[in-house]
Amino acid sequence: MLAIERRKRIMRLIQENQSVLVPELSKLFNVTEETIRRDLEKLEAEGLLKRTYGGAVINENSSADIPLNIREITNIESKQAISMKVAEYIEDGDTLLLDSSSTVLQVAKQLKFKKKLTVITNSEKIILELANAKDCKVISTGGVLKQNSMSLIGNFAEDMIKNFCVDKAIISSKGFDMTNGITESNEMEAEIKKAMANSAEKVFLLLDHNKFDKSSFVKMFDLDKIDYLFTDRKLSLEWEEFLKKHNIDLIYC
Repeated sequence: MLAIERRKRIMRLIQENQSVLVPELSKLFNVTEETIRRDLEKLEAEGLLKRTYGGAVINENSSADIPLNIREITNIESKQAISMKVAEYIEDGDTLLLDSSSTVLQVAKQLKFKKKLTVITNSEKIILELANAKDCKVISTGGVLKQNSMSLIGNFAEDMIKNFCVDKAIISSKGFDMTNGITESNEMEAEIKKAMANSAEKVFLLLDHNKFDKSSFVKMFDLDKIDYLFTDRKLSLEWEEFLKKHNIDLIYC
């Protein structure tokens, strides 16, 4: 097993159990305890966990996996500004894929007055938000519920998404830097977003200003998948040139 794959599995275990022990990981992956300690050291340097005597615990001070009810009220003004601008690019009759991020949840709030929309989502919150929208067909991906994000993940959800061809996928991420590209903190969430991008004619990436020059655990997809990037503050000239080079239309909100 490659080191990066082992570290992904370690993060999945720590997200599920809140903590891990070096001896148990050593036996599970059939590697030395020193190898596991190096893995934990690297993950700690990325802000994803905190090492303890004999193991590691989830980093509660990290933005890696903050519960949705907290993310919903963080940078709310920025997310609302982005969502209102995104709504201008959604036309009556569109078919949409919406991810389970707090920013995209704000977009869902703007869709209630659109006509003849079809929304496919893995977000329980978005399903409830659009439940009373009179002219919006809502389709759930199904899947395994991830409680802290109220998202549906796993192979069932991915396969469901792959069955569709939609006009637009609306996605957010944990970070975007010029070296690692677009990244996410959770491997299974990242796979859902990859599937959404692959099933859409156009892909909208929604990022508030504090997501730039940040890198998280899992690379999601290549930059050529992104058609529009929506953000709330003016970027540096270096960033504007970088996005232009990769044929990404930058929309300020």
